[in-house]
Amino acid sequence: MPSRTERYSIGGYDLDLSVSSGVFNPTTTTQRLADEVKIPAGATVLDLGCGVGPLAIVSALRGANPVFAVDIVPEAIELAKENIKRAGVADKVTALCGDLFEPVKDKKFDLIVNDVSGIADRVARLSPWYPDAVPTGGNDGTDVVLRMLETSPKHLKPNGALYFATSTLSDAAKIVRHAQKVFKDRVEQLSSYRFPFCPEFMQAINELRTLRDEGKVTFEERRSRYIWTLDLYRATTA
Repeated sequence: MPSRTERYSIGGYDLDLSVSSGVFNPTTTTQRLADEVKIPAGATVLDLGCGVGPLAIVSALRGANPVFAVDIVPEAIELAKENIKRAGVADKVTALCGDLFEPVKDKKFDLIVNDVSGIADRVARLSPWYPDAVPTGGNDGTDVVLRMLETSPKHLKPNGALYFATSTLSDAAKIVRHAQKVFKDRVEQLSSYRFPFCPEFMQAINELRTLRDEGKVTFEERRSRYIWTLDLYRATTA
């Protein structure tokens, strides 16, 4: 699909990024993760579900080296490579196409920043920011994130950290329970943000209520307002 260049403010940097309607472009989750992630100079970082590469770029600009950026969508990786070169960090960042940890299966990192899908399938397809080419998180939005959580300790160095987000547009409680199963008591909630439904969600409110009744999503109803929540977490290895 044709790409275009847009400016984003992410992690304190103004980035001119090549984006496309066919890939996952920077979102609120991307910006909030960039705000929360603490990157020691010289840390090795994996940006998992990198999209067009903003978190990998910000990591390198903050002193991480090397940085690996992985996404399952080939077009996203091609755009990420353009953006990495434009940002002047091609000597630090390598972009690879593949499913979760497969492209870096023999590597360990100080930090993993996870931005892979955590949104229920039907909600994703109603969303204006979720391209059809991007795989969803399955029926309740947890499939990909649970696989990521299960495998991530194998790719973290001692005292390493995984940053990840949950959205109540999925079964967020299920994701947190699994994180606690894998990382025990080393899961810390960092922040929480609440957002109103977009017009597309409002037009499908009855369908979203059904999903809520089935336990696949949760959201607040306050008179005529409907609100979903984004929570950010850090899990650490021993």
